[in-house]
Amino acid sequence: MALDILEIMYIVLIIIAIGIQVVLYKSKTNNSIIIINMLFGLLLSYLAFTSFPTNFTIQKTLAILMGIVAILAVVMKFRNDELVFLSKIAFSISIVVSLGLLFL
Repeated sequence: MALDILEIMYIVLIIIAIGIQVVLYKSKTNNSIIIINMLFGLLLSYLAFTSFPTNFTIQKTLAILMGIVAILAVVMKFRNDELVFLSKIAFSISIVVSLGLLFL
């Protein structure tokens, strides 16, 4: 019963991630979409970080790094408008790796 709920949560997170990424790449530089992507990337990295036991330090460190990548993508976008595409790629990497860590 509990694993069914967890599987539904994973499916919902994947659907949200795909939807957010499609909106991110289809829209012009909309600041609200960038902030939503950062918050979703931070949420996924937090979920991945808390899902590992304490002795999985490499995976926990990687989860923290993906949260930092999401924050750095926002900083790149707001600091220099020429790096918008690079920040979108950083968001995608952060979300995909965090989802991958969540499934481990």
